[in-house]
Amino acid sequence: MKFVELTDKQFEEFTTKNMYHFSQTNARYDLRNDKTNSTMYRIGLIDDNQEVVAATILTSTPILKKFNYFYATRGPILDFTNFKVVDIFFYELDKFLKQHNALHIRMDPYIIHNIRDHKGNILESYADRTQSIIEHLDKLGYEHQGFHIGYDGKRQHRFDSVLDVKGKTKEEVFNNMDKLRQRNIKKTEKNGIKIKYLSREELPIFREFMKDTVEMKSFEDRGDDYYYDSYDYYGDRVKVPMAYIDIDEYVAKERKEENKLDKNIAKAEKDLQTKENLTDKQKEKLENKIENLRTQLKSHLEKIEELTAAQEKYGNELPVSAGFFYETDYEVVYFAGGTSNEFRHYAGSYAIQWEMIKYTIDQGLDQYNFYGITGDFSEDAEDAGVIKFKEGFNAYVKEYVGDFVKPVNKLAYKAFLQLKKVKTYKV
Repeated sequence: MKFVELTDKQFEEFTTKNMYHFSQTNARYDLRNDKTNSTMYRIGLIDDNQEVVAATILTSTPILKKFNYFYATRGPILDFTNFKVVDIFFYELDKFLKQHNALHIRMDPYIIHNIRDHKGNILESYADRTQSIIEHLDKLGYEHQGFHIGYDGKRQHRFDSVLDVKGKTKEEVFNNMDKLRQRNIKKTEKNGIKIKYLSREELPIFREFMKDTVEMKSFEDRGDDYYYDSYDYYGDRVKVPMAYIDIDEYVAKERKEENKLDKNIAKAEKDLQTKENLTDKQKEKLENKIENLRTQLKSHLEKIEELTAAQEKYGNELPVSAGFFYETDYEVVYFAGGTSNEFRHYAGSYAIQWEMIKYTIDQGLDQYNFYGITGDFSEDAEDAGVIKFKEGFNAYVKEYVGDFVKPVNKLAYKAFLQLKKVKTYKV
């Protein structure tokens, strides 16, 4: 077997045959090479048949002036149960790292540790397999950093909420959702919420929604450059759908409902006044009907008033929500999303989720990834509401094995930890 720097074609051909994260792509390689002070490497192991059997994109970042910190984000990509390939790959990787003056390396491969429900119960366990992998990597000098829970800003989250759509129809997926999710999706369809995909010039709409959501939910968002650069480099592998209302169309529909309700109210009032020999129960029933119809009419008139005012301020096309998605050969990933606080009641986020779930099915992919959760399944979890939201779509939880760190220059790394008083480092 031969350890080499791979071409973009070799790397792409290998990843299309294996489960991989959107960070392990040629797009990310090019982006970080061009836009950061990091140096990117695309390395792999080729067998005697000239087939790639292991690969990863490595980020190298200068540290302590003369050293480099290496990170394989959600990599490497290989069969970690094939210890022969593992041993050769990491033996060669160690030589590569020493040649490039590495201080240490961190990796967090896309290895599933457990499958759980959103209550935290284990549905399928791969713990024996992952324990074997952890022990083997430990012998190679890679120390497992533990099964951490939560977000700490220094490493990748360890839990994803995912929806299995492989081989399923849209009807099957929809019918497996809970009643609240079904009702809200139907509500967006009934209300005529539309979806369009934003161009680069329209990304400020998405960014404004993210600012609204950050203020409301108090979480840390990436900067503008992250999203613009990803949009530029990932091309059609990034999708930014926006939910919006065509106000003219919406108001016209509301006017029809208004006219219909006016007629129904007039008829009910006439029946109450002109029908003879009505019992008290029948009168009460008619009165309740009139009250209910007036309540409905008031709601429709309020929507018309709200949207007419919004049209004067924003124009006919009213954005209500937007999301940012990555697509791989395996999954669609819901990376980020925001909603207008002013028009949150139109449930635009549900329209976006359903649109992208349907897109995932149409593309023949395996899963729709709602992306990270803390792994804290208690009612007091910081993302308890998010977990319930994702659970309602009939998603389950993938728990990954976590991080591994190997000091390459042990003496310098020990000094680094003492000087910085840190145990982890993330670019």
